[in-house]
Amino acid sequence: YRLTYDLMIGVVEEKAAGMTVRPEDKEFIANFYKYAFVGLTLEWVRTGMKDNPAALIERVSTLIHGDITKSLEACRIDK
Repeated sequence: YRLTYDLMIGVVEEKAAGMTVRPEDKEFIANFYKYAFVGLTLEWVRTGMKDNPAALIERVSTLIHGDITKSLEACRIDK
């Protein structure tokens, strides 16, 4: 969880550049995606790791990048 959080908060901080977003909102967004990513990974392991891990990462990446920006926009305090 810690490693995934560190990765996600880095993405959130990068996407939040130039925005004024409360730290607790950035942490909430990073935690949400941390749990989603870890949950998907655990499910992949539980089901025998049959799916291509690169394909899983690509699908998750597509979801994360657009939605993090939308989430940050919704949390902006400098609108």
